[in-house]
Amino acid sequence: MLPERLLEEMKDITLRPETVLQAKLRVEAFTRNRRMDFASAVSFLLDMRTTTLQTRLNKFFGHNGGGDPISQQAFSKLRANFDHSPFETMVRELVKEEYSGKYELPLWNGYHILANDGTYLQLPRNDTLRTEFGTRGGDGFCPFAGVSTLYDVMHGWVLDAVITHANMNEREECEKHIEFLRQELPHIAEKSILTADRGYLSAKLLETLQASPLKFLARCQASFLSPINNAPMGDSIVTLKRGGTVRVIKFALSTGEVETLVTNLLDIPAQEFPALYAMRWGIETAYYRLKRELCVEKFSGKTPNTVRQDFWASIVLMNAVAVFQQAADNQVQDRQKAKALKHPYRARTSDLIVTLRDRYIFSVLCGVPAITSLEMPSIIQTIARTVSPVRPGRSFERRFDRSLAANLNLMSCL
Repeated sequence: MLPERLLEEMKDITLRPETVLQAKLRVEAFTRNRRMDFASAVSFLLDMRTTTLQTRLNKFFGHNGGGDPISQQAFSKLRANFDHSPFETMVRELVKEEYSGKYELPLWNGYHILANDGTYLQLPRNDTLRTEFGTRGGDGFCPFAGVSTLYDVMHGWVLDAVITHANMNEREECEKHIEFLRQELPHIAEKSILTADRGYLSAKLLETLQASPLKFLARCQASFLSPINNAPMGDSIVTLKRGGTVRVIKFALSTGEVETLVTNLLDIPAQEFPALYAMRWGIETAYYRLKRELCVEKFSGKTPNTVRQDFWASIVLMNAVAVFQQAADNQVQDRQKAKALKHPYRARTSDLIVTLRDRYIFSVLCGVPAITSLEMPSIIQTIARTVSPVRPGRSFERRFDRSLAANLNLMSCL
């Protein structure tokens, strides 16, 4: 999907009468002319700036010629009149458009490579959010929300997302993602490999995967099901009491630990599975982007409704970043075709997000098609200027001090 098409779809959804009808929480809401209407409020929440809400409102009204800006308090009352559904609708419809078959998407041996994983978002500290989403940690003080996503690691798109209670069951959320694919994107499910970390696989989930059209590759815990535990080193086929026949690949890591992968891919050479499983790391970098670069945890409100609005708006922006990334990468590749380079290069994602944050309001929120079309090439050109090399197989030792992390987490709640 081209950036222009993405913006057209987003704007169309925002302006539809049915969007406001589905979203509004009071029958009488948005029936009178206000200084900020529903479409403007939705567009405003897609502004990527991370400054204070009042500063964002000042810039929004200034760039859109809307006169004196409304106050932060007035906007908080306005957004309480609608739910998160406009942003979720954008995610659902943009995913269906992108995966409709109209566009050439990156594949691995003919498959989309998907990853499922969960994370937790720290929420503003108040009793309402503690009651709604729950807490994590022994003190029961810090409210958190559980998040699970289904992510295309080669394309950078979030296909499905869930924000739920802090005590979420990640395996149950994984089953929901599988059902989503079966129901909403069956043509994609048939051509996808789902990769999952060792905390996911269970006898029940394995049975669900085998009954689905999906291919899968999952890492097992050290002690799992007996037929898998007893499988020899190397490549073998085992039959389970539940879950049918699976392929087991066992190999030793550089640390001496034995890695066990389970799959229903029977026609892929065994030596390709370690690299295929390593692609799952893309979802970890996606969560880093969501938290550190899109700053999803800097919530602009302190109610369950505002948390859900901000979360789903951030997922919209995740997919928007993927679209702009592709456009910029294409420009980078065209510019470097004649160069003999050791590594391929792509636009640096962190700088891309900064550029979108600074200029996104001009290309999306102004609502003037002429300005949008004029700004777009300049935005893509700016994004494509800063590049990073792509180094396959690069890895770093993970250093994680749990006691330090626990102390830092506790300090952030005080």
